Amino acid sequence: MTLSALLKSPAELSYNKKQGQQQPAQKALRIIKSQMLEYIPTGYRVRVSGSAVNIPEIPWISILNPELTTTTKAGLYIVYLYSADLKTLYLSMNQGYTRHKEVAKESGFNGKNAIDRALKTLKSETKDLARALKINGPINLKTINSIDLKSIGELPQGYESGHITGFKYLLNSMPNENQLNTDLDFMFTIYDAVKEINDGLRNSTKVDRITLSRDVKEKSNLAAVPSDDHGFFEPRTRDEYVASFTKSSYTVSPLHEALINDFAEYVKKKDWKPLNKKIQNRDMILQDKSGYEILIEAKSVGKSQELVVRQAIGQLFAYRYVYYQGKDIPLIALFNREINEIWQGLLASLNIYCVYSKNNEWHGTGLKLIDRLN
Repeated sequence: MTLSALLKSPAELSYNKKQGQQQPAQKALRIIKSQMLEYIPTGYRVRVSGSAVNIPEIPWISILNPELTTTTKAGLYIVYLYSADLKTLYLSMNQGYTRHKEVAKESGFNGKNAIDRALKTLKSETKDLARALKINGPINLKTINSIDLKSIGELPQGYESGHITGFKYLLNSMPNENQLNTDLDFMFTIYDAVKEINDGLRNSTKVDRITLSRDVKEKSNLAAVPSDDHGFFEPRTRDEYVASFTKSSYTVSPLHEALINDFAEYVKKKDWKPLNKKIQNRDMILQDKSGYEILIEAKSVGKSQELVVRQAIGQLFAYRYVYYQGKDIPLIALFNREINEIWQGLLASLNIYCVYSKNNEWHGTGLKLIDRLN
């Protein structure tokens, strides 16, 4: 099903809070939860409204970075929000209202006063993020600064107060499929930029900010390998370099791990043996039946494509030099999102193959390499 068809289905099926869990529109939302994965980078999670017994007035589809949050109640997330009259759809960079209300109650506010306090603090933090995003974030002239969900309900007001930036669509005249995909992809760049801005504001201001880049109530999703090392070590030889990474600690994020694991499953079908455990700081090695190897470096694309491409280049060349004594083994830079033509060109000029995920499929020059050598 196309992205446009998925997004229009709750409105076309006349979503109505009073009709409960078994109405066709709510069933459509449950279908969207699984099919939406085809349109987002690997590792991100999809949540839809209606998991509780009482479904909400405003249907929504959220996209979460599990490194930051696993709930729409706290933290930063991308969300599609339908207006109460089902005429308008918003793609919003938003933040959890419920956490602001919890903090208001913890501060002694109750009832309507707690709601008013939560909306006030949320609006204030939204204003700070939106202002900084205009100065330091990516630019798109089609984005909007406010949303109108046609409701005076508490949660709709929370969504409106938490909206940082995004896009507006009329459900009876949706843009074409390519534009919808382009807008959604842009929001992942926004996601990373807002997280960076929020961290900066928390570190630079004396006023406590309620919205965290990572939901403190969730257990950390970052797995680390323990280390006895302390301080900074500068290796002088290849052997010292390898030994230092054999003992060192490194962090594995959910997005990074999902990217590696998904690509590993793909190459297995091409008769490659993927190695991504106990190989020190290298992300993945592919071996064919003859023992021939390909070295892969995986990157999650955030605010700056240039940065992750430069990191991949440096790491691939360093690892090939250290672990293979400079032998000319093939190199692949693996990304969870499509990178622009300029960076694909840079990689090609350095004889580095490129593979990226788009719409739940793999693309790039590296696929020819894998097919040719299997």
